[in-house]
Amino acid sequence: MENRNYRIVFLRVVLSILTLTLIFRLFYIQVIKGDFYSQKAVEQKIRSFKILERRGEIYDRNMIPFTDREYKEYIFAIPKMLTDKEKAAKVISEIAAVNCEDVLKSLKSAKDYVEYEVKFNSNNKLPIGIFKLALPQRYSQNSLARHVIGYVGEKKMGLEDTFNEILNSKREDSIAVFTDGNNTDYIKGLGVRLKTSGKEVLGVKTTLDYHIQKAVEDALDKNMVDGAAVVLDIKTGDILAMASRPNFDQNNIQAYLNSSNEEFINKAVSMYPPGSIFKIVIAAAALEYNKVNLQDTFYCSGSYDINGIVFHDYKGESHGVINMVKGFAVSCNTTFIKIGQITGAKNILEMARKFGIESDDGLPIPEQIGRLPKLSDTYGAGIGNLSIGQGDVLMTPLQAADIAATIANNGVRNVPRLVTAIVDEEGKEIEKLSQKKSYRVISEKTAKILKGMMREVVIDQEGTGKRAETTYGSAGKTGSAEVSKELNIYHAWFTGFVPFDKPKYAISIFVKNGDTGGTKAAPLFKEIAEEIMKY
Repeated sequence: MENRNYRIVFLRVVLSILTLTLIFRLFYIQVIKGDFYSQKAVEQKIRSFKILERRGEIYDRNMIPFTDREYKEYIFAIPKMLTDKEKAAKVISEIAAVNCEDVLKSLKSAKDYVEYEVKFNSNNKLPIGIFKLALPQRYSQNSLARHVIGYVGEKKMGLEDTFNEILNSKREDSIAVFTDGNNTDYIKGLGVRLKTSGKEVLGVKTTLDYHIQKAVEDALDKNMVDGAAVVLDIKTGDILAMASRPNFDQNNIQAYLNSSNEEFINKAVSMYPPGSIFKIVIAAAALEYNKVNLQDTFYCSGSYDINGIVFHDYKGESHGVINMVKGFAVSCNTTFIKIGQITGAKNILEMARKFGIESDDGLPIPEQIGRLPKLSDTYGAGIGNLSIGQGDVLMTPLQAADIAATIANNGVRNVPRLVTAIVDEEGKEIEKLSQKKSYRVISEKTAKILKGMMREVVIDQEGTGKRAETTYGSAGKTGSAEVSKELNIYHAWFTGFVPFDKPKYAISIFVKNGDTGGTKAAPLFKEIAEEIMKY
């Protein structure tokens, strides 16, 4: 009898434990994990169609985006949710301005959904199975820095290409449609919703300043320039603006594939003969190596013969007896060829390389590094071409701005950079990108003299850069690189800095086949400098 009672008690205890376990399990499933399992149940009855693959954005230094700035509205239709396809086709045809028969054909196809760009807004209620969505556009009609940002598609260019793996997040936006229990038909009454995958989207933070970039591009477009402009932060080496013209449409790359107008060429990092802006390097070498002092004088007759090769000043103008400062201000070729002969080609080439010509600075976009002649090519008349920035001497507008920035920064070169970090969508830096170390190019004393000489170019009554003067005080050097003497064609240059007393921005202007530097490039420098100083 006792054993029987024991068995009954044991069974009751076991049943009680099982009941409590079952109650707890039900409580856990329905209360604690209720939302989770409800979501899973719903997801089993949802079918998704990918409509957009999210790509990381490219930002300026203040996290203002250059990409995905504009949205376009699209109309979507899910054929299996439509009860009256003829009516739906008519609605879509009116909104999207497309042929009604073509729409109806698409709606009767086996497509999961059809998509059209909205052309006309309608206040009428859309039938179940049709809805509108605003989707981001990678590039807009007013997008900036196109030669830097580049484009993505079958082919890639610029930062879009360099950082493609980082920007290509594979985050997807999808249309979610509810299905029946057998997952074979859509439940029309529940409509649709948007789903976004949880993958992280990373972007690229550049050194560019959106507002300065816009000011530069507006000036180039206003003056119909074929060329380039670069703005550098003197204290950091950051590239604040880089623009090239002619421009191109990032949404219509095919239109330029057979063009000969150089739309895809980023002239800001392409090399061209610098002409007289190279006299900055000649003067720096002459002063730094103590080959010429400011009291030395030279006689300019308007031309100079070296071994039967005659070099002329602009329009054969004679400047008489002048020193290096005056020769720099009026851009006297005769004087600077003589200074080049005294200084020596070896010293000049060494100085040019210290300024960064022929150096790969590791920018994340294709960049030409400039070119200098071999020492053997500078013998005889070769020193004449070297001294006035002609012949085998080639530089980029970025390098021209870099030279001006180095002088304005008291002789210390901050190696230009274009990208600072990989960031998340909140702007948090995920990875900082290193910058090459700064280094001294010339002494502070030499830099001070050169700054004064560049100021004279702008304020001297006979100075070639008078049109570059601003209300803030400018300094710089003009250049007119001879392209065709017979046709009187020159590349126009101006490189300098502003303000003169407390330099902040270095700006270089290059106008291809644009007449003289003082006529075309200097006024453009002034226009850009005046505008960006407002910031």
